[in-house]
Amino acid sequence: MPSLRTIRITVASIFLSASVAYLFFETGSVPAVQISERVQIIPSALAVSIGATAFWLVATFFFGRIYCSLVCPVGIIQDSATWLRRRLSRIPMLRKRRNPLDGRPLFAPFRYRKAGKWRGLILLFYVVCLLLGFTGIAALFEPWNIMRLASESVHPAPTTTPTRGLLFASNLLLGAVIGFEILIIIWIWALVAGRKFCTEVCPIGTVLGHVTERGIWQIEFDPDRCVGCLRCEEICKSECIKVVSRYVNNSKCVRCFDCIRVCDDDAIRFTPSRHRPATPLLRRKAGT
Repeated sequence: MPSLRTIRITVASIFLSASVAYLFFETGSVPAVQISERVQIIPSALAVSIGATAFWLVATFFFGRIYCSLVCPVGIIQDSATWLRRRLSRIPMLRKRRNPLDGRPLFAPFRYRKAGKWRGLILLFYVVCLLLGFTGIAALFEPWNIMRLASESVHPAPTTTPTRGLLFASNLLLGAVIGFEILIIIWIWALVAGRKFCTEVCPIGTVLGHVTERGIWQIEFDPDRCVGCLRCEEICKSECIKVVSRYVNNSKCVRCFDCIRVCDDDAIRFTPSRHRPATPLLRRKAGT
């Protein structure tokens, strides 16, 4: 039986291929690729029917942010950057390179980080822009419209869709350049720091994260199995795993299932059950 990660990669590859074909190669009339837009949250929310939006909210409540790992084109493109990052980290010459922002090795293993303080403010800014009619600015934060803007660098005439009003400078070279540059910046950011755009900036990801926190299926530790090897924390592109506390911030988790793949002890699982240690963990007393 294929693993969850294998299924995720297969489905994501299909949807990314369909999205690129739909946006960059003017194949919008082909039914097989039209689904790439119909399953997106924002186009569904702006259309007469909001079926896809309702579906993803329900799916997120049950299974977490699978939208971010399966059908979001910008999220899947970032996965290509983190895949390359793991391979570059094996090159001895590059291991010595330092990140100018924090002084750590440029391709150092990931470490747990708390959720950013700005993601709520970015979501508020996004909503206010939509309410005030500044849809062009709002489009610069939403993944599907970032891809649409970037596609205009290939062909300036977009296909007719319910999201036409969200396009920023839709038939102008400026809009295409801005969209393409944003996509490149996000990819480079992912190469250096993982899926920070998804966990710190994307307003759709922030909303889905709040739903995931109250959801049913979660990534959970089994404390009695975990040996503290840190492999799951070091591979987590969302930086949401803290091994020392046996903690996973599921609101940031994009359900890539990389952590489950690297755990040889079956200590981290995707489960509806909450694990508690059968044997109390040893703790150091104060003053000893």
